[in-house]
Amino acid sequence: MEHILGHLGDSPLKLAVMTISVATIGYALVQGLRKTTEKSNTLSAPPGPPRHFLIGNLLQFPKDHFYNRFCEWQKEYGDIVSVELPGTPILILNSYEIVQELLNKRPSSTAGRKAGYMVLKVMGYHWLTSLLQPGPHHSNQRKMLRRGIGPQRVGSHDSIIEKNASKLMIELQKFKGDPRPLMLQDLGKIIIEVAYGTKLPITMTKRLSSWNIELTELGNHAFFNFWFVDIFHFLRFIPSWMPGAEFKRIGDRSTWLSNQVRYVPFEKAKELHGTGEIGHSLATDLLDEFGPSDDVMDALAILYFAGSETTSAAVMAFINALLLFPDISKKIHEEITGVTDGARLPRISDRPNLPYSEAVWKEVFRWNTFTPIGLPHVNDQDEVINGYFIKAGTVINVNNGFILSDPKVWGDPENFRPERFLTDEANDLPNPLSVVFGYGMRVCPGMYLADRTGFHISTTVAALFDVAPLEGNSRPRPEFAEYTDALFRTPVGFEARFTPRGSQTLDLLRDTKFED
Repeated sequence: MEHILGHLGDSPLKLAVMTISVATIGYALVQGLRKTTEKSNTLSAPPGPPRHFLIGNLLQFPKDHFYNRFCEWQKEYGDIVSVELPGTPILILNSYEIVQELLNKRPSSTAGRKAGYMVLKVMGYHWLTSLLQPGPHHSNQRKMLRRGIGPQRVGSHDSIIEKNASKLMIELQKFKGDPRPLMLQDLGKIIIEVAYGTKLPITMTKRLSSWNIELTELGNHAFFNFWFVDIFHFLRFIPSWMPGAEFKRIGDRSTWLSNQVRYVPFEKAKELHGTGEIGHSLATDLLDEFGPSDDVMDALAILYFAGSETTSAAVMAFINALLLFPDISKKIHEEITGVTDGARLPRISDRPNLPYSEAVWKEVFRWNTFTPIGLPHVNDQDEVINGYFIKAGTVINVNNGFILSDPKVWGDPENFRPERFLTDEANDLPNPLSVVFGYGMRVCPGMYLADRTGFHISTTVAALFDVAPLEGNSRPRPEFAEYTDALFRTPVGFEARFTPRGSQTLDLLRDTKFED
């Protein structure tokens, strides 16, 4: 076009050609916009609470206890709820079938992430694999994790899991109180060994565990709370000493912790790899294949950062069930003893012979699920679901808690009933682990390690101990149990003692030998 116009000089013909060209381009743009507009005009948005001018649902949106408000909206508006914060359309999905359709069957267009400005920028969580946008870094890190802890390789770490699980059992026989800190610490040891091997200095391992626990606590607090800096980004620049600037102090601390968790163990792993002393670990495999890079560093860091918290939450939910439902605890013990004859500790390879324990594990993920809301997806193109128009850029929240307690699906969701997974009824039920571990391109890449580790530790506890209330306390009643309001929910005020089931248990623990 430029070549033709150059020969026309400033003639009227040039003006006519330019006018026609501009008109043509304008017409094409208008038609494109009109199609999108017509699509959105002919299809309505999903129902939701009434919006205010300019601020949308800002006044109704919860600042905490998101799950409770989302369930209230489900009762009023149904399985798809639409709300809007300034500049941010939000969708809440309360149906497993709808989630499957939108997130599993359309993974390429609904795999985006949307984390708040507070989490990504102020707290420095921008490197987390689970929060990265689809692209080379996200793909590389997921590929690296699949290589080391995917379904084909996760079994290579069984000896690490079993050895550390036995050490944990020895600690539990004298333990009284809230076991969550102990679980976080010991599960962290397993994941550190899987990720970095056994040669990290003990002092570094302790520091890494301490940093990670604090970082996950801050993350739990931040992920499902509302922060004004998420909307008004300029607040990031106010001094941290000002009244009301607690978010800045949280951000400064979490950024420092995040850097420690990423860089410190990786630098040591590179040093050990260079001298050939690192031994069997995921770090060895990744450094051999890919060399030192930020993607390798962050894949190892996310394994530890997210893996210990997720697995700990699952184990704590299982132990809570053992305390609340002693009859179920006894059945698990009897099933495992039938496999081991009480002559040895359980092994990971026993799992296929433990159908009742497997059913309890699934019910633990379902009943009062420890992940009531999944990490949000974002669609990068317009979508239509159940006749509703979902515009591009919508933040899609999955209401795990309701999906796993929908009476239309589960019949008696308030009852802890593992038997539901042992009959033909199970064929029509969602697998709770599939709900918790995510969908599409966002399925948790560490799910096989978390499931394998969590199941083995949980069932070993049930096999060896009666989880009982502290002396002088009565066993808590399930209907009165309370849970924290966080990314991973845990029982409030949980305290217990772990009573060996008999002298046989003490003999097994006393005879346990470890090889590093």
